[in-house]
Amino acid sequence: MVVAADNEPADGGSVQVVRKSARILDCFSARTPRLRAADIVQATGLPTSTVARILRTLVGENLLQRQGQEYSIGLRVTAWSAAAKAGSDLISAASPHVTALRDRCRESCGIYVRQGANRVSVLGAESTHSIVYRGYVGQILPLQAGAAGKIFMAYDEDAVRAALEDGLVAYTEKAVTDPEVLDKRLEQIREQGWAFTEEEREPGLNSVAAPVFGPGGAVVAALAVGAPSFRLTHAAAEGLAADVCATAEAISRALLAPRD
Repeated sequence: MVVAADNEPADGGSVQVVRKSARILDCFSARTPRLRAADIVQATGLPTSTVARILRTLVGENLLQRQGQEYSIGLRVTAWSAAAKAGSDLISAASPHVTALRDRCRESCGIYVRQGANRVSVLGAESTHSIVYRGYVGQILPLQAGAAGKIFMAYDEDAVRAALEDGLVAYTEKAVTDPEVLDKRLEQIREQGWAFTEEEREPGLNSVAAPVFGPGGAVVAALAVGAPSFRLTHAAAEGLAADVCATAEAISRALLAPRD
C-alpha cells in the first residue's frame, strides 16, 4: 500500500488534509485572533511538520495571513464571512432581478457587499457577449476603484473613511487618487443616484452601479454592471442607468417586504 505523508493512505489523503486544515482554522476565534505555529500545534495535537506545511498552503491561498511569527484569518475567509453575513435574504431577493437585468442589457451584472475597505462579490450573472467582464462570487475588490465601490462611499461615511485609511491607489492612470476629487465625484453620485466609472481598476473595463437599501435606509449592497469600455461608454451608461436604478430599487423593496 502506498502511504502518504503522516502515514495516511494516499486515497484518503485529500480528505485528511481538508480535515486538518479545518482543525487549524478552528483554532482562530474572537478571543484568539492571532496565533503562532506553536500555539496551533499545542491546540490541535498535530505534528509540527504537518502544521507548518498546512500553514504555508493556507497562507498561499489567502485563507490565513502571516505577520512575523503570528497568523490570522485571511481576506479570502473574510470574503466568505461577508457573503454569509449578507444572508440568504439579499441573495434570494436579488437573484431574479440580477438575472433579468443581465438578460435585458446582456452585460455582466452582480451584487457586492462591503467588507472594510473592500467590496466582495456575492452574486453574479455573466454577460452573453463573446467579449465580457468575468468576475466571480467571493472576488475581493477595492472600494476605491469601480462604480460599486463608489456607491458604498457615496452613501456611507464609514466606507469613505476606510478607503482613505487604506490609501487611494493609482491602479490605472484614470483612478481617483485625490481626496477632493473623490469627494466631488461622490456628491455627484448622490445627486444622480447612480455611479459610472471608466477604467479605474483596469484598462478597458467600465462599470455602472446603483445602491441597494435595507432597513433604516442604510446601503446594504451595490448592484453593478461591468463591461468592456468600447461597449459601456458614458453614453451607454446614461442609457442603462435608469434600468440599473429601477432594478436596485426592486431589490430594496424585496428586502423590505414582510416575510411569511
